[in-house]
Amino acid sequence: MPDGHNARSRPPTRPGVYLLRDRNGKIMYVGKARNLRNRLRAYTGGAESQDPKVQVLRSKLAGFDYIVAGSETEALILESNLIKEHRPRYNVKLKDDKRYPFIKVTLADEFPRAFVTRVVRQDGAGYFGPYTDAKAMRRTLRLIRQVFSIRQCPTFRRRSRPCLNYQIGRCLGPCIGAVSKKEYDRIVKELTLFLEGRAGDVVALLSGQMEQAVDDLRFEEAAFLRDRIADIEKIGRRQRVLTTQLVDRDVIAVARHEGYAVASVVRVRGGKLIACENCPLELGPRTNDDEIMEAFLKQFYNLSRGSLPSEILLDSSPPDREAIEKWLGEGALRRVRISAPSRGERRLLIEFARDNARQTLKRTFESRRVPASVVELGEALGMKRPPRLISGIDISNISGAHAVGTVVTFRDGRPDRGLYRKYRIRTVVQGRDDYGSIAEVVSRHLKRAIKEERELPDLLLIDGGKGQLSAAAAALRRSGARGVTLVGLAKREEEVFVRGRATPLPLPADSKGKKLLVRVRNEVHRFSIAYHRSLRDREVRRSLLDGVPGVGTSRKEALLRKFGSVRSLMERSPDEIAEVPGIGITTARRIKEALQKAGSGNGPAA
Repeated sequence: MPDGHNARSRPPTRPGVYLLRDRNGKIMYVGKARNLRNRLRAYTGGAESQDPKVQVLRSKLAGFDYIVAGSETEALILESNLIKEHRPRYNVKLKDDKRYPFIKVTLADEFPRAFVTRVVRQDGAGYFGPYTDAKAMRRTLRLIRQVFSIRQCPTFRRRSRPCLNYQIGRCLGPCIGAVSKKEYDRIVKELTLFLEGRAGDVVALLSGQMEQAVDDLRFEEAAFLRDRIADIEKIGRRQRVLTTQLVDRDVIAVARHEGYAVASVVRVRGGKLIACENCPLELGPRTNDDEIMEAFLKQFYNLSRGSLPSEILLDSSPPDREAIEKWLGEGALRRVRISAPSRGERRLLIEFARDNARQTLKRTFESRRVPASVVELGEALGMKRPPRLISGIDISNISGAHAVGTVVTFRDGRPDRGLYRKYRIRTVVQGRDDYGSIAEVVSRHLKRAIKEERELPDLLLIDGGKGQLSAAAAALRRSGARGVTLVGLAKREEEVFVRGRATPLPLPADSKGKKLLVRVRNEVHRFSIAYHRSLRDREVRRSLLDGVPGVGTSRKEALLRKFGSVRSLMERSPDEIAEVPGIGITTARRIKEALQKAGSGNGPAA
């Protein structure tokens, strides 16, 4: 296990990880060293470095910590984990690495299933990915369910009757005993080979089984195997042949432009291209090409260690090549070679990957152009970067009844409806409490985003003034979310309030940034009212007022608009009820009598 130390102790000459801190104590860079003392001397010693990045880090360095590791391989793993946790400014970071999906096969289950997950655990399951292309992942999962027919139900239990998937041929029916454990395990083995890109091995296995079935006169089973072979061969024919050498390789190239970079991973199995993953990278200032490749290898293969190839081809060799080879070999239980070929067929593979990376970078760079309104808003709020993801929060209720909160999200100035969320208020039991309701929604929404490992908003807009903003700020601190800017927009004068500022931010009415805030506020207000209305309409449909003579849908709606809920209506006198337009005193008495019967247990439950 690694031992932690700080700058007050003299660094040893052992391998480990160092963390450089700026004047505010914030970690600005994480690095790995074979010899901690020698490496840290480059940042703290008197001799000038020729490396521009080291020069910048030396100028900002106020202190450092280091962690001694048992080996260089252990230090490499620790470095990758610390970069992921702290996301230092001057490190290369695999962008949104937690969000990439994997296909998980629950090999530890009696009858395994396959599904999509974004969390990799040491639980005995097989993980295949990561898939940076969600469409490719869904396409693969669809093929799995068509060809291999393993169970899809989240929880396995014995049944007396088969499910629909079994009836349409999409499940082998282990829950009803329609397939033996031995046969099911054989199909799961074929599935894992397929996910590793070994479609040819699967065909060979199935062909042998088909021939044996024919020899044993099991012609129906042989026909079933023949059809499965045809399906898998059809998939194989779609795969492009990239090399005449029947080896397993990952081919990696990086393209960069300004502050953007994309790493392209071409997966070749048995000489055929089975996948091409494109991973966007966050570059720290003054990052050189060798550092990009080394950082990407450490982080990408720290995510995906399940199906390592025997060879990895790179467009540039990383300085720590031997340490990375050793680390990957320990995970694969065999040697994994890393090389940067300069000629021949393998160099052509590098060029193919590089061209793919360049094309992806071009598309990515074009799509990242931020609208002027977003740029202007970020500058007005003094943000380090434009708020590309803006979430707005609003509360809706009538007399404290059916209190709800909603969240809408704009990405690059446009609504992203896939990120809209609805919340029924739980902590405010009765009465109107906008501050408590806002605090609850802010806390629940951010904690949910953190738990689901979704990206947090750059800017959180509260529909309200100073009081609502203070309640939201307290909830933001409790949620543990970082890097979220908070503002409030008051309705009366469209004043913009910023946390920590006593007076409204002086944004002109024709400001593009202010108009964007108003659009977000109006959209969340519309969404909130629509959600509240749907809950109110639901109560109308199941109201205790059903069956009261003279009280139809329109009068029920009028009563609920006035009093908020049937429970509140029960507490009113006939005279108060009669004040509702369209409700006379006679009808009001009927309503009161019906509600009193319900309250005494002689009518339907509220």
